Amino acid sequence: MGFPRQFIYLSVVLLVVLVASPAWTQSPLVETRNTVEKWVEARQLRSTLEADWQIEKEILSQSIEAYESELASTEAQISKVDTGRGQVEEEFDSTTSEKRSLIEYMDRLKGEVSRLESKLKQLSKLLPLAVSDRISPLLDRIPEAPLETKLSISTRMQNLLGVINEVDKFNGGVSVVSELRKNQSGAEVQAQVIYVGLAQAYFVDPSGEFAGVGSPGEDGWKWSIKPELAAKIQQAIDIYQGGKPAAFVELPIELN
Repeated sequence: MGFPRQFIYLSVVLLVVLVASPAWTQSPLVETRNTVEKWVEARQLRSTLEADWQIEKEILSQSIEAYESELASTEAQISKVDTGRGQVEEEFDSTTSEKRSLIEYMDRLKGEVSRLESKLKQLSKLLPLAVSDRISPLLDRIPEAPLETKLSISTRMQNLLGVINEVDKFNGGVSVVSELRKNQSGAEVQAQVIYVGLAQAYFVDPSGEFAGVGSPGEDGWKWSIKPELAAKIQQAIDIYQGGKPAAFVELPIELN
């Protein structure tokens, strides 16, 4: 390692003083020659030390630059890590928030599905037998304890859609089915029933003497006996089944 310039000058002065001390006992010529020689040696030493110092200075300068560059690179890497960590934390917070929202949504959805299942069970009791028979297997899949069931929400929703589709299909058209209806004496008689969606129905027995009208009510379908409508009801059924040409048939509508 090199020496500072002040140290070099101080060393030269001390060297001259030390050499000059014994000169009091020598001749002036010898003293002068010795002084010059020592001075030359001191200058050479100074030059050597200065050259060494320049080399050391250059090496130190390069080392400092290298360390500063490495430090800057390290700081940049740390900055990237901090930025990346910040992004990860933001993504984690966002994911946590989305998960929380999804859980809340699923809880609301479960409550809504349970409410619809209960509502459909109640409404099924008011449906005609023709519809109840169709949806009975689907209604049996509705869990008795919605909060404890292991059925997935998607399975339960598909089941609900199945029920709604069957009811909607029946309600959107005209259907003719065979059902038992009680006559004036309370005996059950086989009759044909023509349903106009879920709004109105008409029935007639094979003899054409027992007929009536039905409509939905709060406690289920209500049926009233109307023997005078037997011919018109039978005509409407025959037209629907293709046994007679299309014609206008006037039938009453009863609302409960």
